[in-house]
This record gives sequence, structure tokens and C-alpha cells, in this order.
Amino acid sequence: MNIKAEYRPIIILLVTIVVVSILMMISFKYFFPIVLGFLIAAIIEPIVKFLETKTKLNRGIFVGIILTLLFFLICYAVIAAITRLTFELGKLIQALPNFSAYYNIIFDKLTISINRFSTQIPEEIVAYLKNNLDQIISTFVTFLSTFYSSLMSKISMLPNFIVKIVAVLIFTFLFSFFLSKDRYNIIRFFKNILPDSLQRQLKSVQLELLISFFRLIKAQVILVLISMFITISGFYMLNVDYALILGLICGILDFLPVFGPSLIFIPWIIICFIIGNIKLALGLFALYLIILGSRQIFQAKLVGKNLGIDPLVALLSIYLGIQFFGFIGLFIGPLVVVVVRALMHTGIIPPLNKKNR
Repeated sequence: MNIKAEYRPIIILLVTIVVVSILMMISFKYFFPIVLGFLIAAIIEPIVKFLETKTKLNRGIFVGIILTLLFFLICYAVIAAITRLTFELGKLIQALPNFSAYYNIIFDKLTISINRFSTQIPEEIVAYLKNNLDQIISTFVTFLSTFYSSLMSKISMLPNFIVKIVAVLIFTFLFSFFLSKDRYNIIRFFKNILPDSLQRQLKSVQLELLISFFRLIKAQVILVLISMFITISGFYMLNVDYALILGLICGILDFLPVFGPSLIFIPWIIICFIIGNIKLALGLFALYLIILGSRQIFQAKLVGKNLGIDPLVALLSIYLGIQFFGFIGLFIGPLVVVVVRALMHTGIIPPLNKKNR
């Protein structure tokens, strides 16, 4: 019995971590509009409360005005981004013929490399490749055809995707509106059905989670700004054209933990090596390593500092979050740690240390 009592807090902690992780994954996957609605309502609450206190008017008026402005602002930003992207793609398509000289250089370099490589491999392999050349070409053409069909299929689904996004946005903002408008009634309802001790615990957990979420966003924004600064500075030092725009794009891509700036750097480095621009290729490779290294150094430290957890715990939570949940695990991992810590602070789950019990 003593052994069971001794290990009970550890078992409860492990079960809590698993349950919280599963609940967060389900929330983000299936109830994301509702989670986002709660978040929007929490964000606008200080403004609504301030205006309500100053004017003594119904809070529903201010909630409606603020959410309407926010909705149109988001729609404007999305439309502006799509318009700009379409314009840039049009310019890129028009400029493609101007790069024919680069295509010829790349093709010539590849031909020379293949010929040089073919002289260094056994004749049996060369004969096998020649005999199966038609099959290789056919396989490659089939791959391109499949890729093109898949791409066209996804493009054809774009209107439905946009309609779905708009529907989700409308639902989210309507949910936020009624949640914020009827805030006092909702709070009164839960006060009537929940015991006072549980209300205090839930309020403490809610406050800590909200603060931790914004601190996590702050940490990620700081990391992106650091990456942007390093990338833009490196591009200027390498005399790269459009250094500012490319640096901003790489910084934004840094939000993606799996690919990130690799989407730009790796193809760019390979092309530079192929066309013989070794100096730029080595410079880009060195800059790429610096960006990766700086993110690994600063990420755990910034997340740990902003969330009030040990950097090693922050690093492990980020790594495990990405491994189990993918991109969204970048946020779920640290938030699981924060939720568990908040539950321990409020006494909902017992602490591991007997002295704190």
C-alpha cells in the first residue's frame, strides 16, 4: 500500500499528461473554430469591458462593432494577400522566358556531370541503364502526369476550400459574438451549478492558460524576428537581389518547424552549385546553418522563459509535440506542460513532492 501511495502522484501525472494531450489534439483537430472563438472572445474582452464601463451601454453593441471590424480586417488582409500573390505569380510567369539562358546552363552542366559520372561506373550498369532507359523515361513521365493531375485536382478544390474557410470564419465570429455578449449569463449559469472551490480552481487554470498562450505566441514571434534579422543581414552581406523580401519570406516560413526556410534555401543552394556559382552556394549554406543553429539555441530558452518552465522541459515538450502532433505540436507540447503545471498549482492533481502536499 505504501508503494502505491508513493507512486500515485506520478501515475496521476502521467495519466493527466496523456489525457490533456489527447484533449488538445481533439480540440485543435475537430473543435478548432470553437477554440478560436473562445480565444477571440478572450482577446476582445478587455476592450469591451472598458467601453462598457465608460459608456454604460449594452456590451452587445460593442461586441458586434469590434467583431465586425475584426472580421472585415481579416477579409481585407486575405483578399489583399491573394491579390498580391496573383500579381507576383503573373510577373513570375512573364519573366520565365528570360531565364532560358539559365535553363541551358543548368542542362549543359547536368549533361557534363552525367557523362563524367558514366565513365566512372561499370559497363554492366551503363548497359543496364541504356536497356531500361525507355522504362525509366516512362516512369518519370507517369510521375509527372500523376503529379500534374494531383495538382490540378487540388487547384479545382480551391473554391470549395475557400467557401469552407469563409463558413468556419462566420461560425467562429458568431460563436465569439454570443459568447462575449452573454458572458455574464454564462458565468452566472456555471456559478450556480459548480461548487465554489472548483470555480476558484478553474478560474486560476483559465487565467494561467490564457497568459501562457499569449506568451507562447510572443516567443514564436520573437524567434521569427530573429530569423528575419539574420536572414536579411546575411542576404545583404552576400549581395543577394531582393534581400529584404526574401528575408521576410524566409522569416515567415520559419513558423513551419519541419520545412521552414529549407523550402527556399535547399533548392537555391542546389541550383547555385549546378550553375557553378560555388561562392554564393557556400555562403547560402553557411547562412542556412546559422539560421538553424540560432533557432535551436533560442527556441527552448525563449519558450521556457516566457512560460516559466525549464528550457530543457520546454525543448522536450516542443520535440515531443512535433513528433506526435506535427506542426500544431509546436504549440500543443508546451501548452500541455502549462496545463499540467496549472492543475498541480491549483491542487486539482497532487504534486510529486510530498513536502508540497
